[in-house]
Amino acid sequence: MARAVLVVALAVSGCAQTDNDRPATIEYITEAILAPSCGQYTCHSSYRMEKGYAFDTVEAARRSLKLNLVVPKDVEASQLNTVLTRQIKRMPYDSPLPDKDIALIQTWIMGDAAKDLGLP
Repeated sequence: MARAVLVVALAVSGCAQTDNDRPATIEYITEAILAPSCGQYTCHSSYRMEKGYAFDTVEAARRSLKLNLVVPKDVEASQLNTVLTRQIKRMPYDSPLPDKDIALIQTWIMGDAAKDLGLP
């Protein structure tokens, strides 16, 4: 019995994702992170546009992120990073993003954000 438990434990641990190998693209980040976490009907949806931002579609996210939320190649200067990582009034209010999602967004800011947003 102990041997069977050990085999199952090893098999399950092999399935755990250790690296953040998800694509750091605006499409993936919007559809997998921003839309379900921030783009809800009552917050940053195309209907509500809280603070003038919408993250429920890729195009809405692209328009919103261009509005001084992202400074390509500069995570610390990007307001998106600030609101996701600050201690007080951290977004989203009801359930802050996991560190792994924030790290992916930071990777995108340092990488292809300028290209994805059509910025120089």
